Amino acid sequence: MKNVTKILIAAALCTAIFANQRIDALGGDSGFWPGDRDNISSFPAAINDHSFLEMDNVGADADNTTATILWGDDTKWGFSYDVADANSWFNLMWGNGDMGLTFSYTSATVDSNDDGTDGMAIGYGQNFSWGELGAGFTSAGDATTTWANWRGDLGCWVFSNAKAGLSMWDDGGDNSSMGLGFDMWTNMDAGGANVLFAMGFGYSSNDDAAGNQTTMTLPAVTIAVEGDLTDWATVRGFVSTDYTISASNDGYAGDDAVADGYTGSTYGYGFGLGFNWGQLSADIGISEDLFQDPFGAMTGYDDLTTSEVTLSWSF
Repeated sequence: MKNVTKILIAAALCTAIFANQRIDALGGDSGFWPGDRDNISSFPAAINDHSFLEMDNVGADADNTTATILWGDDTKWGFSYDVADANSWFNLMWGNGDMGLTFSYTSATVDSNDDGTDGMAIGYGQNFSWGELGAGFTSAGDATTTWANWRGDLGCWVFSNAKAGLSMWDDGGDNSSMGLGFDMWTNMDAGGANVLFAMGFGYSSNDDAAGNQTTMTLPAVTIAVEGDLTDWATVRGFVSTDYTISASNDGYAGDDAVADGYTGSTYGYGFGLGFNWGQLSADIGISEDLFQDPFGAMTGYDDLTTSEVTLSWSF
């Protein structure tokens, strides 16, 4: 499923901005954590479940700070802003209790003659008896992206839930890509901790002027743990692996190109801390330096390096 996620992220020009260090520390896929506000990006109906003010990248890199506010009772209204994205005019959200919409518009200079291209993105989400649906369309110049996500209940072996995603991107020229994924997962109560076990399948195809490539991953596995240290502090961590069972490459030379006939595994892991003081919460990503030299970090001899910090105020 990682290939599908990369396509969605890379192609999501001028969409509403969401960043969440909690989800990053739990594997990077908010689809496995339905109650988290990060789901607004892929399931816009989640707009109706939250009211908050959130800032991300606080204290790490001011040029990449993002801010989002969402408020309302029966009707929700929201706005997000990305400091690094000076070309975006607005990123808006709206919900009516069951349905959610996102809309964004941007105008960017594309050459030295100050010629520009306008871009827009719209996302739609709604809850049905057969599950949650999220869909969207993005257009920027000649490039377009279409995506759709589904999530619902599943009773299969140890898995209680399932989700699927499809994304198609075309730059209007020689470059295009498509990603398809399906995941099953369950969240288990381990007594003071929530353990996620997820397993899925991913397929992607990429084309450029030189050729084309297709890859297939099975299984894509994520195991994540979120446990309480105290009533106000939480520790998080994950490990994931994707096994490429099939890959064909006929001249494709993109950044994600793999050799024809390649098979093999890729791995990922991450850690984080969460602090909750009533309505205020802080989520922090912890770098692996802490685990390489824990004594130096605890004594203050070495810096406790972190990734970004997410500050949230819920109301």
